[in-house]
Amino acid sequence: MNQLEKYSTVIWDWNGTLLNDAWLCVEIVNSFLSSHGRQKLDLDSYKDVFGFPISTYYQKIGIDFERESFENLTSRFISSYQAQVTSCGLHEKVLDTLQLFSSNNKKQYILTAAHKESVLPLLLNYSIREFFVEIEGLDNHRAESKLERGRHLIRNNQIDVAKAVLIGDTVHDYDVAKALGVDCILIAAGHQSFSRLDKGSSKDTIVCRSMEDLQHAG
Repeated sequence: MNQLEKYSTVIWDWNGTLLNDAWLCVEIVNSFLSSHGRQKLDLDSYKDVFGFPISTYYQKIGIDFERESFENLTSRFISSYQAQVTSCGLHEKVLDTLQLFSSNNKKQYILTAAHKESVLPLLLNYSIREFFVEIEGLDNHRAESKLERGRHLIRNNQIDVAKAVLIGDTVHDYDVAKALGVDCILIAAGHQSFSRLDKGSSKDTIVCRSMEDLQHAG
C-alpha cells in the first residue's frame, strides 16, 4: 500500500518544501558573509549547515553579532527576501501533488515558520490557495519554532493526529511533527541535505529526494 493512502490530512511546510527558495537564501546570506569577511556558501554547503534557530545557524557560519545585531540581520534578510521572492518558483510536481491529494479527498494545510501574512499573497500568486483549508504561520519575521502554531492548527481544525502527516524539508519539521504526534515525511529538495534528514529523523521516517518521489512514497 502506498504510505500516503492512510492519511486524511496533510500538513505542508512552505519554504523549501513547496517553494523553491533555498537558492535565494544562499544569495542573501552570502551578502552577509561577504560584509563580515567570511567565506561564502554554495548551495550544498548551505544545506549542510542551515538549521533552527536561525541565530545559531548564523553563528555557525561565522556571523558576528557584536559586529551586527541579529535583529538588524533579520531586518536586512526579510527586506531582501521579500523584494526577490517572486523570482522563486514552486518545486517541480508541486501542483500535480496538490491536485492528487485534493482528488483523494485529503485536507491540506500549511504550517510555516514564515510570517503568515507574507505567505498568503504568494499562494495567490502561484494560484494554489484553493488547495489549503488554512495557513498557519508566525506573527513575526524571526523564523522561530512553529510548534505552538501547529498545536493551534490541530486544535482549531479538530485534526485526527493518527491520520495526519507533516511534510517538510528540515530536521526541525521532523521534530515539530514528533512533538505534535503526527507522522512525518521529509523531502531533500529544500534547505537541508538528504544525509542530514536521514540522520536527523527516525528509521521509520520516509525521506524523499523530490516531490515526484513523494507521490510514490511507500
